Amino acid sequence: MASKLFPASNLPALMEIALRSRLDVQALFQKAGIGADMVGRAECYVRVEQIDTVLSTAFAETRDPLFGLHVGRDNHYGNLDIIGNLMAASASLDQGLALLFRYKDLLVPYLGFALRHEPDAVALEVFPHYPDLEFTQTRTHNELVVATIVAIGRSLTGGRFPVREAAFRHPAPPPPQLNEYRAFFQCPLVFEAPCNAVLFDEAALTSPLPGAYPDYRRRLERAADRLLGALTRAAAVSLQVRERLYETLGQGAWSVEKVASSLNMTTRTLQRRLRQEGLRFADLRDQVRHEHACRKLVEPCCDMQQLTQDLGFSDIANFYHAFRRWQGCAPGEYRRRQLTERARNERMAIHQMER
Repeated sequence: MASKLFPASNLPALMEIALRSRLDVQALFQKAGIGADMVGRAECYVRVEQIDTVLSTAFAETRDPLFGLHVGRDNHYGNLDIIGNLMAASASLDQGLALLFRYKDLLVPYLGFALRHEPDAVALEVFPHYPDLEFTQTRTHNELVVATIVAIGRSLTGGRFPVREAAFRHPAPPPPQLNEYRAFFQCPLVFEAPCNAVLFDEAALTSPLPGAYPDYRRRLERAADRLLGALTRAAAVSLQVRERLYETLGQGAWSVEKVASSLNMTTRTLQRRLRQEGLRFADLRDQVRHEHACRKLVEPCCDMQQLTQDLGFSDIANFYHAFRRWQGCAPGEYRRRQLTERARNERMAIHQMER
């Protein structure tokens, strides 16, 4: 099972996707409970549920019906940070894919990969690890995944990536859009497939890659091992703390002593292990409070008094003060902005359907 944490070093890539959707990136990240101080920092992590908020919003609000295809086809191995460079420096595509499978939690912890061998061909299959994530169930995500595989394959091999078939989980798009699929993939297309996949010549697995650089690859592997170890440790402690905090919503004030006891640790041990990850209990508690408040405030019926109690604040004034510190505005104003934006988007969607 993949980690439920996403390295904040990858957040700039999500910012680019949000920008291409013409969204207010700062407002979108705030909606997901992602602070500006976390973006791009290798020692910080966010939950995949927060990534779901960012991407599902970006996918829903883009006006480009082929957004996933367009973003995916523009990808290059250099856009994948350390994993892309690891693959490019590999001796062969086979070795590069093995490294992708090994370190994929540094890039896409919410996805799984598998190779399926056929006579003279091999399929790279991609499937969601967490089916409850909204964005992984969309056509936009399917397009993004399959187009990215082909674009990265072409960039790694200098354009010599013999694709035999591209498969998508969603139904076939309308004919005009289908023409753009054909122009990019240049191979037979399969829709309503069991999983997103790309079928290519098996010989491509063992063909030498033009960027092969063994010494550089080994150095990158050591760096990736350190990053993966840090992610594993964060998932082992920080994730447990956050899960406990979510489980105890509505059960009164949260204390480090109470959480440590539930994890069978002393308070000192828990604090020490969090310090090793560059984190503090108070910061994790505020992250959970912030995320929960943002979600509840946009629900049709939101009882401020009940929300204050669920978050463990002694009174509404303390909650208002904390929320203004997190979000830069009062809870009521945040709610009005989000509901106004939602209503505007709904009107635009109805207008587009009527056109």
